[in-house]
Amino acid sequence: MKSLSFYNSLIYKERQAEIARKNWRKGIYEFLRKREERKCLNSKCGKWFEVQMADPKKFCSRKCAAQVNNPKRSNIPPEVKKEIARLYQKGLSMKEISDKMGWSLHQVIHCLDKCNIPRRSPSEATYLKWNPNGDPFKIKQNLTNDEILLKGLGLGLYWGEGDKSSNNTSVRVSNTDPSLIKKFKKFLVKIYGVKKEKFGYSLVIFNDSDKKEAMKFWTKHLKIKNSQLGKIISIPPQGKGTYKKKNQFGVLTITVTNKKLKEKILETLKEV
Repeated sequence: MKSLSFYNSLIYKERQAEIARKNWRKGIYEFLRKREERKCLNSKCGKWFEVQMADPKKFCSRKCAAQVNNPKRSNIPPEVKKEIARLYQKGLSMKEISDKMGWSLHQVIHCLDKCNIPRRSPSEATYLKWNPNGDPFKIKQNLTNDEILLKGLGLGLYWGEGDKSSNNTSVRVSNTDPSLIKKFKKFLVKIYGVKKEKFGYSLVIFNDSDKKEAMKFWTKHLKIKNSQLGKIISIPPQGKGTYKKKNQFGVLTITVTNKKLKEKILETLKEV
């Protein structure tokens, strides 16, 4: 038999304390805790739940706590949620929706998350900002024989003369021949439904060329105003000879800035 001195020893007491702590962690002594029943303070709930007496819990769930502590966020009416979702899908930013509807930005974000609406990427948000009414072009599907020929010609021109770089969002073709520029413009208007006001123009001439004559030449052939030419760059002639006869009126670049339009054209070229 163990002597009383053993049970009073520090080693024995530490060992028993360790065993007791493990048993509390395992829940063996849970029945010894004093518990009480409380009624959920959310008036719309009223459920009874059991807690330890020292537990400050006042609600049966996080949902009930949110409905009481943050009523505006949790009580967004279903019709308002639908309107927030509609405006976001229409193209408005979360900040614009917040200002328009009078809800905080966090409430709008919470609503979109609850509706499982995916967020737009920064590039998609920028595109929508510049194109609030949707794509500024519409690809024609049912083509006549002449339009099929025009489409093939336009794609060929872009394949040979166009900017196919992925580093920018512009559809651009540069050439010294106004007939080629006009044909490519017609291709974009007829086949891709690009509006004429979406076109931009720039001109590069050699400094031994007459700037006024060059502007007159291009505005006459393309039937545009001087103000539409945009940036005009004058560069020194290359080599010892003169380029006046070969390149008297410079190189004109026609541009339509639209990321999706460029992607559509490049996708079509890959299918050829």
